[in-house]
Amino acid sequence: MREKTLKLFTCCMAAILLIAILPVQQVQAASKIKGFDVSSKNGVIDWEMVAASDVDFVMLRTGEGQAPDVDAQFEANYEGAKAAGLKVGAYHVCCVRTPEAAVKEAEYCLEILDGRELDYPLAYDIEKAGCFADGKSNTTAIAKAFCEVIADAGYTPMIYSSASYLNDFFDWSELDGYKVWAAYYGESKPKLLTPVDIWQYTSEGNLDGANTDKGYCDLDYSYLEATSVKFAKSSLTMKKETTTVAEVKLGPGGCTDTVTFKSSNKKVVTVNKTTGKLRAKAKGKAVITVKTGSGKTAKLKVTVK
Repeated sequence: MREKTLKLFTCCMAAILLIAILPVQQVQAASKIKGFDVSSKNGVIDWEMVAASDVDFVMLRTGEGQAPDVDAQFEANYEGAKAAGLKVGAYHVCCVRTPEAAVKEAEYCLEILDGRELDYPLAYDIEKAGCFADGKSNTTAIAKAFCEVIADAGYTPMIYSSASYLNDFFDWSELDGYKVWAAYYGESKPKLLTPVDIWQYTSEGNLDGANTDKGYCDLDYSYLEATSVKFAKSSLTMKKETTTVAEVKLGPGGCTDTVTFKSSNKKVVTVNKTTGKLRAKAKGKAVITVKTGSGKTAKLKVTVK
């Protein structure tokens, strides 16, 4: 009887621990912005079915190289994704070996887009072996040439490739500020020489409505949008004529969203709107507000003595 009682107690405790752990795991999973990417290779997407899933964004292929190679499903995928309420980005596949040819591809990509609005960046998919054949400086020049044309057209440029290629074949001192989409099929976000904005974490994902001709699709996590923001401290006391930086933490970890700071009383405390650097001007109180690009906000109470 004592042995049975002990076993029953052990089972109960295990069940309690499992119940306690599950909500934490669910919260962690929910904190990530989930998405996927498709092309005509995925066949016809059932966007109504996709709309019922837990994805938030999609990256759509416009085409490969130059005319007339347009993705046969791009127009239908764009309309379907918008109707499904998803945020939409796009990507164009690089098929060139010179910066001059990359400009032509960017111009063709813009022709395909035909002024359509994008919520997410427009990526240059650089993964074909020939793109890397002439070395790091040339690959960097190719990426930069495409991105400059895309930026001039009013879109947010992005560079896509595998994590290893992104580390080995791109000079990030020349590409500083461009968004990055990394393909890495590991258990954790890849560590690159530049921040990762989108992580393609599997090429064999399961998503109802998108698992069509191929039977699977690429799945991604986005770090472009903050799901939460908070100051490291809820309140702060400063002395007049001193400075400090108001540190903030964004979720999910590694988030690359933008932040903007604002002071409620500039006569007491001023704040640099992008860096969060505070300067105490006079005795009194002020509230510093931080706002992310995704619309999340937090407040910091500052007292100057």
